[in-house]
Amino acid sequence: MKLNLIDEVLSNAGNGDSCSVYGRVSKIRNQKDTVFFDILDHTGKLQIVAEKLKYDDRQYLKKITPGSYVYIEGTMNYDNGQPEVRSNCLKVLSYATLPLSPSPWSIDGTDPSFGNQVFDYPGFYIANPQRAAVLRIETNFLRSIHDYFQYNRFTHVEPPILTDKTLYSEDNAVKTRIHGEDIFLTQCSTFELEPFALVFGKVYTISPAFRNEKGGSKKHLAEYTHTKAESLLVDIEDLMYLSGDMLFNSMNSTLEKSHKELKLLGKDVNTEPIHPKNHERMTYDEAVKIAQSKGSKIEYGEGLSNQDERILTKHVGDKYLWIQFPPFSSEGFPYKRKPGQKHLSMTCDLIAPNGAGEIIGVAEKTTDADELIENLIEKGKKDCIRDYWQYILLRKYGLPQHGGIGASPERIVYGLFGLDHIRLTKAWPRYPDRKIRNRNFPLNPWEDDDIQRLIDKYEIQ
Repeated sequence: MKLNLIDEVLSNAGNGDSCSVYGRVSKIRNQKDTVFFDILDHTGKLQIVAEKLKYDDRQYLKKITPGSYVYIEGTMNYDNGQPEVRSNCLKVLSYATLPLSPSPWSIDGTDPSFGNQVFDYPGFYIANPQRAAVLRIETNFLRSIHDYFQYNRFTHVEPPILTDKTLYSEDNAVKTRIHGEDIFLTQCSTFELEPFALVFGKVYTISPAFRNEKGGSKKHLAEYTHTKAESLLVDIEDLMYLSGDMLFNSMNSTLEKSHKELKLLGKDVNTEPIHPKNHERMTYDEAVKIAQSKGSKIEYGEGLSNQDERILTKHVGDKYLWIQFPPFSSEGFPYKRKPGQKHLSMTCDLIAPNGAGEIIGVAEKTTDADELIENLIEKGKKDCIRDYWQYILLRKYGLPQHGGIGASPERIVYGLFGLDHIRLTKAWPRYPDRKIRNRNFPLNPWEDDDIQRLIDKYEIQ
């Protein structure tokens, strides 16, 4: 059995040609002698015309509901301007009998007013065209990032997800237990990327990361995608250029791949503001003074709040803004300190305007074992230095000057496309307002007789 995709059928079948196609019914229009079905897959939509007289069982067509999966044989017709298949044979491969309402095809899945419905039943509402379009754009963006790094001769590597190390506090790490050990799901793959870089020179990964976020911010997820790259013999300027160039070129490539999705969402995305030449810069010291002058309560040494970021991007005309050399106290322990200002770090964060916040971070890493141990102690990790020992000793085994970048694809898509919430960038988003495992979830909120039969028959609690 060959799955004929809709775009393939439209490309290969001319007017009057025989064809066959599979798809999911999204809309049904009944007329006296004819039923019109819209079927779709991820490549497109196609109208099916079914004449009732061709079917001995006239009720057969009436049983088909939105969500049903069908197979059609027929003749391609372009007489009305739009392509349609006039059906000679229509087979229902799987009926949709779940009384889900509203149907995924009758709403805008990016509209926050449908949020509870869409995220109560994520597996069903992935079929919503707007939800699917955002997810397709996200997929295209990840593919474009891969292409960028491959073109620039970075080696793709796969660091572990299960780890004994945390970059920041254990309080916001996701803990798990396996093989009798209490460990963590990775927050950041920096510990493994450095030895990879020592072998391959330039490496990258696009892999899951996990963070136990306590707040309900619209720009945070507990499970997200981390794009990380590490390179030998780079400094902060190299890293800022690399990350900005990656962002600009990858997003332009994404837009070229996503014409249908952009049209469906009504989005006209301008990438000129993310071109590296249009990024603004200021130091952390300058940022604090500006934020305070605009009414912020930030104290020197604190990290920037979302409100501070809004103030600062507004101050530079809603441009993308690099904040350079934030305090070491707010950054990770492997990062270099700024020469002559040891309280600051050799890191920079790219802040997106309009509240999207930090989308990319870059950092030079320390190559001094003593400094790394002292940083661990300062960060309250003295009791677990043994866990980082092989990482520390890499500084004693040929690791030269190096640095890395980290980017959040979900945050970038959320900000650049003006989405209401970052949860739209994930099929099954994990965020504080939504329980992953909800034992109180109703099994049959529709009071459907057949669903109730299953519940009663198998005594499901």
